[in-house]
Amino acid sequence: MRIPLKAAALTLAVMACGFAQAGTLDDIRALEAGKKGDAPAMTAAPAGEPASTPQADEHQAQTPRWFMLSDGRRVNLSDWKAVLFMQSTCQYCHKFAPVLARISQRTGLSVFPVSLDGRGDRFYPDVLPATPDVVVEYFQSGMPVATPTLFLTNVNSMETWPLLQGDTPEGDVMARLDEVLRMAADRNADKKTQGGR
Repeated sequence: MRIPLKAAALTLAVMACGFAQAGTLDDIRALEAGKKGDAPAMTAAPAGEPASTPQADEHQAQTPRWFMLSDGRRVNLSDWKAVLFMQSTCQYCHKFAPVLARISQRTGLSVFPVSLDGRGDRFYPDVLPATPDVVVEYFQSGMPVATPTLFLTNVNSMETWPLLQGDTPEGDVMARLDEVLRMAADRNADKKTQGGR
């Protein structure tokens, strides 16, 4: 199931939370610029790595991070960002965070943490506090608002796909990531054969 995102909701979320960290603001701005075609697609360091400079981000945006799908196709993970909904007091988030951090470090898939209580944890200390607009945008398909919940967003089209909810083992996360990326690739191929409609 695909969920179209309105980038304006993300921008509104940033304006509503003036205390968001500069790195998070830069990520949101880069998402917006990538969607509008004003700038190259955004990339961010995986969890545990220091924030990068604009020059490093520009270099990373030019350097593909290839992920091999189970059907033999390759997907550039620089085009994708995992959006993690979490909260600092959630025991399942504490169990899932190291799993996601390992996947992020191994694959190069960057994680954008959004916190329902406005606080991070030891794996994702820098978070964007979730505003009602952001929560509604992401959970509009009827998914229960629960933590942890992981979505996958294409930073060029802002198209978003739900990945999973709950403390999920690493193998299951990787299988679901493969499944969603294959569905997205199929959808993109269908668009191209239909002339971009």
